[in-house]
Amino acid sequence: MRRIILAAFVSVFVASLGFAVTPAVTGDYIEVRSNHVYTCGCLYSGEQVTSGREAILAWVVREGVYRETDLSGARAVAVLVGPENLSLQGTPRRSVMFVDAASEPARAALVEMLKEHYGNVLGEVLSVQAAPIALVRDGERITLEVAGLSRLVVRPARLTEDAHQGSWLWYTPFIPTTDSTLSTTEFASFRGSHFARSWWEADAGITGYIASFRLPR
Repeated sequence: MRRIILAAFVSVFVASLGFAVTPAVTGDYIEVRSNHVYTCGCLYSGEQVTSGREAILAWVVREGVYRETDLSGARAVAVLVGPENLSLQGTPRRSVMFVDAASEPARAALVEMLKEHYGNVLGEVLSVQAAPIALVRDGERITLEVAGLSRLVVRPARLTEDAHQGSWLWYTPFIPTTDSTLSTTEFASFRGSHFARSWWEADAGITGYIASFRLPR
């Protein structure tokens, strides 16, 4: 009888611990580079030398808690630059981050989490700035905008329409993802003064990914 009571107590205790476990942080991820990730060999070879020195990464948290701070709905955009193609091993990176969250603790926790898990992707973080980040879905098209600084318009790639003949996949996402879809960038821009460099691109190309991420508890 005592064994039965003890076993029941242990089961209830373990179950209560399960409810107390901090949920994983999950959300959506968008990646846009200044070079094609899926293209023909000729364009890949040329861009590896002349392009790919800029990238814009965005995280939109659906739910989750990081170090006791609820990050649900928080958003972050990182703009990366490097002296060479960012996909080349050893290329140094600099980045600026823009964050949008319900409170200052949530903004700070989001930045800390991204630095902890993706520090090698972000490289040297030059500045972190609070800014409104808007995301609009219109069918399969996604528009993401950092107020007055950056704008992305992406959609899932249509390989038969968007890719060059003889295309191959050359680059995977910069970060681990739970799932990912090649995306066609219809527009990408950055107009900040952080790097003494701004850019915009309106020629549609398969230059990134629409994906989901999950960070461990």
